[in-house]
Amino acid sequence: MQPQEFDDAKLLWIMFYAEESFKQVKAAAEYILQTPIAENDPVFYPLITAVYVLYGKPFGPNNGAGRLNKDIVPTEFLELHKTLLDHRNQTYAHTDATRLEFQDMGKVNQVRLVVRRQTDKSLFCSQLQASHPLIPHIIDLCQQLQEKARVKKIELIKKYEKRFPAAVGEYVLNTVELTGDLFKPANPVIEIKD
Repeated sequence: MQPQEFDDAKLLWIMFYAEESFKQVKAAAEYILQTPIAENDPVFYPLITAVYVLYGKPFGPNNGAGRLNKDIVPTEFLELHKTLLDHRNQTYAHTDATRLEFQDMGKVNQVRLVVRRQTDKSLFCSQLQASHPLIPHIIDLCQQLQEKARVKKIELIKKYEKRFPAAVGEYVLNTVELTGDLFKPANPVIEIKD
C-alpha cells in the first residue's frame, strides 16, 4: 500500500465503527424517550451510561487506526459534544473522585454517609445522570454524525472497491502493515453459503 492508502484504510475503519457507535447511541436514546422510563428507574442509569460510553468510543484513543477528529461535529453541537465526552470520561465510563463538580455540592462522584439516628447510618454514592430533556439533542447530534460517517465510508469504499479481493472468503481491512495489501485473508467469522 501507499502511505495515503494506508491512511485511508485507517479512516475507513474509523468511519465504519463511528457510524455503528452513533447508530447504537441513537437507538438507546430513542428507546429512553419512547419507553416510559423514569430517571429513578433502575434501568435508566445503565441505558444513559451506554449512550455516553458508546458516543465517546470513536473519539477516544485507538491503537492501530486512531481516533475520530472532532471536526466532524457540527458547530452547533460542539458544546454538547464536549459535555458528552467530559461526562463520559469522568462519571460514566470512569469514576473520577476529583474532577467534575456540582455547583453547590462539591465533587460529582462522592461517597456520602447519611446519619438519620445514632443507630441508622448508611453510605451512598452520588451519580451524575443526564435527564430526559438532553436526550433529543443527543439523538439529533448522533443522526448527523452517523450520516457524515456513512457518507465518508461510502466515499472510501468507492475509491478502493476495485482493490477489494474477488475470491470467495473473508478478509480483514489492513490497518496494521503499511507494506501489506489493503485487505488480508482471514479465518472466517461468517459462514458463506452458495
